Amino acid sequence: MDKDRDELPQSGQEPQEHMVPPAEERRTAYSDAAYRSAPREGPTSYGYNPARYYAREEETGHRGQFGMKALLALCLMMAIAAAALGVGSLYVLSRERRQDQSAARSPNAAAFYAEAVQEQDQAGPLALCGPGDAAAMSGEDIYVMACGQVVSVAAGGRAGSGIIVSPDGYILTSLHVIEQAVSRGQTVSVAVFSGQRYDAQVLGAEADSDLAVLKIEADGLTPAALGDSDALAVGETVYAVGSPTEELPYTMTRGVVSARDRLIATGENVSANMFQFDAAMSGGSSGGPVYNARGQVVGVATAKYAASGVEGLGFAIPSADACRIANELITKGYVSGKAYLGLVLDGTYTPAVARYYRRQPGAYIRSVQPASAAEAAGLLAGDIITAVDGAAVTDADGLVALIRGYAAGDTARLTVWRGGGTMDLSVTFGEAVPAETPQA
Repeated sequence: MDKDRDELPQSGQEPQEHMVPPAEERRTAYSDAAYRSAPREGPTSYGYNPARYYAREEETGHRGQFGMKALLALCLMMAIAAAALGVGSLYVLSRERRQDQSAARSPNAAAFYAEAVQEQDQAGPLALCGPGDAAAMSGEDIYVMACGQVVSVAAGGRAGSGIIVSPDGYILTSLHVIEQAVSRGQTVSVAVFSGQRYDAQVLGAEADSDLAVLKIEADGLTPAALGDSDALAVGETVYAVGSPTEELPYTMTRGVVSARDRLIATGENVSANMFQFDAAMSGGSSGGPVYNARGQVVGVATAKYAASGVEGLGFAIPSADACRIANELITKGYVSGKAYLGLVLDGTYTPAVARYYRRQPGAYIRSVQPASAAEAAGLLAGDIITAVDGAAVTDADGLVALIRGYAAGDTARLTVWRGGGTMDLSVTFGEAVPAETPQA
């Protein structure tokens, strides 16, 4: 497998945790928006605790007080039983209510639907709307509009959300929602607000930013308008809409933009630029939209801070980045311009192995691809790359991480250990283009 590329899990293997922090921050790992249940036992227990309500206190001589507690306990038991019996009907009623809202949406929401359709070029790439292209909307109107733009994504045993970005069925979602299913050859499906489900084709994915584009065979869909995330300000109100669980689709949460330009780890040695917000996120929200107060999608909800005791730290890929990446995935199937060297690297060559064999630590080259940038630079099998433009390389992953900072066509100086001595070689990076079979 080419170390210039990310490796997908093999069939039958469980994937690794999606969000991987830098080594020095392992204790505060980021993860996808997965729900972490509160502790149920101990002095800091949260949630319903039957013992709290049914524990019998010592006799005090006030029989009336104990009778009142028994009555309250009986009422509580009846309420719980009624709630359990009514869960199914509650969901049905809530869906009917949302359908009524959608059928009788306000004039503001209807006008914005029309504007969103006009902003999208049905036969071409997506486009961003300016911040002044629409008036402010109420949260209720945004929710009604979102019901026609947000979908639920099912991929194997995993669920997530997605955003309709074209009338003919292009859908933007998070890669980690579908990654496991794709690697195992499982079906990816999409459900729209009406409940109708479609099989989805994966047009392309970009691992560094954790984005993927799906396509369903449907017409007349209402796309979301992609707003300009560069205009976001800290403190601005945002709304996240998604399906945190299968039983609770189309959930809206509200918050504010907490920070911009956060570099958040999306994999080993990979970080993506995101903005931070404090609207509640749960499992299944990943891939859903984050709206501004004008009803424009300004981000794709991707991650939350997973450390114990920390809440209100959600992250989203800015719409400006998502729009650019989605356009390339739709038109080319991959993101162009990524630097490619053309090497097979030995991942087992670690600093400890280098010390054992009394060699220099670095990225050990097992082979060089013919007609690649590496061959043109004069790299050979057995060489050890120890630095790129003066930045030290200690292993294969370190080299891959540094190369991600370059674009196709960039030139870099490689420091190479060969035959007991070091030399510098100049390399002009090629472009990483996906192939049907893995290239080294």
